[in-house]
Amino acid sequence: MKTPEIKILIGATGAGKSTFAEYWLRTEPNWMRVSRDDFRMMNFSNTNLAPEDESKITEMVDGSITALINKGVNVLVDATHCRAEYINTYIDKYIEKAHISFKVFDVELDELKKRCKKRFEETGRFIPEKVIEKYFKELQFLKSNFDFSTRKRQPLDNILIAQNEALPKAIICDLDGTLALMNGRNPFDASKCDEDLLNVPVANVLKNYHQLGYKILLVSGREDKFQAPTLRFLEKHQIPFDELLMRKTKDSRKDSIIKKEIYKEHIVENYFVEFVLDDRNQVVDTWRKELHLPCFQVFYGDF
Repeated sequence: MKTPEIKILIGATGAGKSTFAEYWLRTEPNWMRVSRDDFRMMNFSNTNLAPEDESKITEMVDGSITALINKGVNVLVDATHCRAEYINTYIDKYIEKAHISFKVFDVELDELKKRCKKRFEETGRFIPEKVIEKYFKELQFLKSNFDFSTRKRQPLDNILIAQNEALPKAIICDLDGTLALMNGRNPFDASKCDEDLLNVPVANVLKNYHQLGYKILLVSGREDKFQAPTLRFLEKHQIPFDELLMRKTKDSRKDSIIKKEIYKEHIVENYFVEFVLDDRNQVVDTWRKELHLPCFQVFYGDF
């Protein structure tokens, strides 16, 4: 199968991205468009969403892109994308499966405002001038600080990180969905996590490696305000551990980011990690692809 391509459209609101996308689909075979705004309007009839709803839109966009490139279909990703962090997220996620190219729509600020005013008159969709100016300013900065050359596909190599063998050997293990089965509990409320079910096979792995002299590092996306019920769960099931490393309370960033930081701040210089036990895809990918550690996924984790 020919390597698919992801083309990321970049430009302020009113720059002509969607018009270009519609023309491209009519003239180029084997292309489909994924539009963040279309998902917003289809599900919320609004493009100004709360963070938790934007997170849902991100899942829809990512799921669509993944499904299409897995089928060998090329994808136009239609959104503003005026900040490097957004573009780099696509590169990190998809560079192993697709070529990634960019199409920049650089339109003068006055013209953008005229187009958005006309859109409001025709459709009733209002874009405040300060939002247009924000995107325009971000794009100018991006143009000076980002390399828009095409990124060729980089198939994933199973390369493990070189570690200091003189350090104590350790096992990293996740809690929710890995060692602890929530059994219907709200995953964002761990106040009663001491009532979770024990994942016995995972617990046995930890106990066996503890007997072999390995350090057991429990690394969790739970907020540390839930440390007390977490400790009760561990004591209740006689789980041996050497460190319990948790998310700081009110830190709402993704699990993968939290655990990557925990690894770099508390683990990489202090332990030789034999392997990791986790369940969530985004976190498993971080352990394997970014940190290059062996990670055994204990259950389906596409959430």
